[in-house]
Amino acid sequence: LPEFLCKGIERGIEYAYSFEPYFTPTLVLVPGFVKEAVEGLSESTGQDVETLEYLLGMFICYPLGLIMLALPYGKVKHLFSFILGAFLLQFTIGVQWIHHLISSLIAYGIFLVFPAKTAKTLVPIFAMVYITGGHLHRQYINYLGWDMDFTGPQMVLTMKLYSLAYNLYDGEVIKQGREERASKKCADVAVTSLPGIIEYLGYTFCFASVLAGPAFEYKFYADACDGSRLYDANGKPKGKIPSQVWPTLRPLLGSLL
Repeated sequence: LPEFLCKGIERGIEYAYSFEPYFTPTLVLVPGFVKEAVEGLSESTGQDVETLEYLLGMFICYPLGLIMLALPYGKVKHLFSFILGAFLLQFTIGVQWIHHLISSLIAYGIFLVFPAKTAKTLVPIFAMVYITGGHLHRQYINYLGWDMDFTGPQMVLTMKLYSLAYNLYDGEVIKQGREERASKKCADVAVTSLPGIIEYLGYTFCFASVLAGPAFEYKFYADACDGSRLYDANGKPKGKIPSQVWPTLRPLLGSLL
């Protein structure tokens, strides 16, 4: 790259890094002794700290899932999903977790301010520009490196924001009774109104997928949190409630093998 362009990029990166002291105090969810324990485990196993933290973060999702299952349906599940997702991000990528929060809130602001027809374009553009900037930054400062950074979880978030933008648009089209083939085809995952901020952050930070995916439709997440996928309005099962044991153990065993 031309020298003037390199200097401009470096100044931009330095400016972005200048905000780090303001965001470091947000690292309140991971106790210091946890980090010390991981560092000790790293020394004893010979694994680098970053890889070990990410691996432990993935495995922690299993006991967290059991707790989530036991919680009452409603906002408690959404709040648990958000806080534990934030915990996992702070545990694995430290202060860079703030990218996830900032981009989630900016996208939510777009959903609030603009009609769904406009937001379905603006939110995907914003999300793609943000993740592209993250990838270009990584290539510039650590080309072919393998350091853990925010771009992994950010890619999952990009897919979630992208899909939610269109889910909201499909919901608006269906509410208005308009005939659009794509919206009718996606009616089962359409979202008719913008979720509340707790529900929204519970979705974007959902601990079960925040580190490595998979991304899934908001409707699936919301139905799981309010129980409507399994129970009717009177609280009666819609059918035989499937066991969670084998569907949970299968990917775990597969990953170990």
